[in-house]
Amino acid sequence: MSVNGNIVGLFIGLNSSSYEYLASIIAPYQQEYAPVVGGFMLIDNIDEYIVARIMDYVPKGEFTSAMGIKWLSDVALSPETIGQDIKSSKVSYQVKIKLLGRLNKRDNSFTPGIKTIPHITSRVVQPNTEIVKMICNKALEDHQDGIEIGEYWLEREIPIHFNLEDLVGKRTFIFARAGYGKSNLMKVISSSWQENLGALIVFDPEGEYAVTDNKGRPGIMDKLPAILITNRSDVRETTRFNVYNNLRFDLRQFSPNFIVPIIVPEAKHEMIFFQKLMGLDPTQWSNLVDYLGEQRWRANLNQVGVIMGIAESDRQNLRPILNNLIHPIDQLHDPDSSLLHILEEGVNQSIIIIIDISLLNSHTALQLTSTIISHFFNMNQIRFTSGGLDLTRIVFVVEEAQSVIGGKKSVSKFVELAKEGRKYQLGAIFITQQPGSISKDILSQGDNFYVFHLLSKGDLLTLQKSNAHYSDDILTQILNEPIKGKCYMWTSNQPFVLPVHIKNFEEIAEPNNSMEIQKNNNLLDPILGRIQELDAIETNIVEKLINVIDSNGLDIQNRREVMSDQNKKLLCINLFGRLNNEERTFLDQINGLAKNRDTSEPFSINYRYFGTLHEKARIHFNSTNEVNNEEDSSFDNSELDEF
Repeated sequence: MSVNGNIVGLFIGLNSSSYEYLASIIAPYQQEYAPVVGGFMLIDNIDEYIVARIMDYVPKGEFTSAMGIKWLSDVALSPETIGQDIKSSKVSYQVKIKLLGRLNKRDNSFTPGIKTIPHITSRVVQPNTEIVKMICNKALEDHQDGIEIGEYWLEREIPIHFNLEDLVGKRTFIFARAGYGKSNLMKVISSSWQENLGALIVFDPEGEYAVTDNKGRPGIMDKLPAILITNRSDVRETTRFNVYNNLRFDLRQFSPNFIVPIIVPEAKHEMIFFQKLMGLDPTQWSNLVDYLGEQRWRANLNQVGVIMGIAESDRQNLRPILNNLIHPIDQLHDPDSSLLHILEEGVNQSIIIIIDISLLNSHTALQLTSTIISHFFNMNQIRFTSGGLDLTRIVFVVEEAQSVIGGKKSVSKFVELAKEGRKYQLGAIFITQQPGSISKDILSQGDNFYVFHLLSKGDLLTLQKSNAHYSDDILTQILNEPIKGKCYMWTSNQPFVLPVHIKNFEEIAEPNNSMEIQKNNNLLDPILGRIQELDAIETNIVEKLINVIDSNGLDIQNRREVMSDQNKKLLCINLFGRLNNEERTFLDQINGLAKNRDTSEPFSINYRYFGTLHEKARIHFNSTNEVNNEEDSSFDNSELDEF
């Protein structure tokens, strides 16, 4: 490799510093050249070039002496007196640089850090555009097959790429003040999302990601197909396709052990009523949700006690159950909702799902998002611990991250995602205006950082303590350059931070185009049809369980008898033997099968799912008998009428 750039100075040695290689060069005045803060320089070092970044520079030479300053003040009002020959002989700059790595002259390979220190007086070269492009490409070598996310800030003709695969199972942070480009970056990332990356679930607290907003800025659905889940009716009217207008779950689908800790504040988890709720079986929980959903504050405490199986003498202190369950049931429960199944099917198909929580209050929004994250976290955790390799890949986008992974305000489900998600193929993109509020333990484990303009020195220092690649010169630019779209990017295996001008999503997508895009790519209707098919498959499994229980001479209503260790094992194995391939595939997808530890081959229904299945079988059995009784009654009456 030969460098055809201009020689701008000489290397004059390393400076004392902790944790980074700092050095200085001396650069004489040149009319056609001025050092650019953040720009690259190359130091000739025998068989390699040392790559350096300019941090700052100060003038040197006779003009900086007391006599020189006196002379400059005398001629300040007639600057033409200072000719180019005087500047060339009297002015120089001492440039402070940070050494970033080495470029091998033979094979152009880049190695972070330095091995040998250049000799004093080694020549320093300003690289041309081709060399700068090579440096950027070498720094982002793992991302060359990725999407073009923007351009190198100092030379816009140099594209910067990012491999979206590096978001999967990773922790990504986007820091920016409002209006400086964090939402635009997420739209750019989303617009290039591919099926092999898994699902992308975007929690949208401002209603700004999906469709064109009132400022005419296009949304993700104006560019590519996605599913929007919202309770805003106006979006349904303008987009029509791929919009599900129900931000509620059927809370009966969840076990009390799963959902109660989410909807009851953590501060109350040691109270007696909480322990009673956690001890409910699926039947009791389902009946309690139905009863409180219908009666709300009219609910009779004695009836609540009956449903929960609490002795009459212990029913005096059940008021906290109403106080803590009625509100979340009001806000989150709909017995006819298909939300959970839509999410599951969307994730299985690696679809982009935007969840618009802009009309929810903050507490309800937190409960909703916690439920979704916990559901998929638990699902992948079960698959992982069972030896399964088919983990569902999901990347969650979490705005206002400081409210869920920030020190004292941490929410356990989000902290689990941040700390353990990598193991289960679950990634997260945390977005905030306040990085200083995020737990340092989590921030220091970040894999990708995109930092736009910030105002608080506290935020900047937190960033630097968590990622030392953001050195003082970078932080100075972040603080003092309120430029929309300018981002300081660092990713795993990237040896130094790069200033990037992020592409403008408004130049990629056309506004008000969502109806056309979604109409031609209808994702939701096939999913709703598939949900009906899966319901039919599960109904067949339920009916087979009823037959298995009956053939073994057991009473389906006697939960204690059915769930005894001996009978449960027998029923699980017998039922598995009656299932067809379609039914086994369905159960495998919902983690309902027990598998051999050595071969990973399924051999039975697992105990966790069997409890849920028995409850569904009991409900199905009762509803079928009610219908039969009504038909018998109708038949008897008609015969009486004939007489």
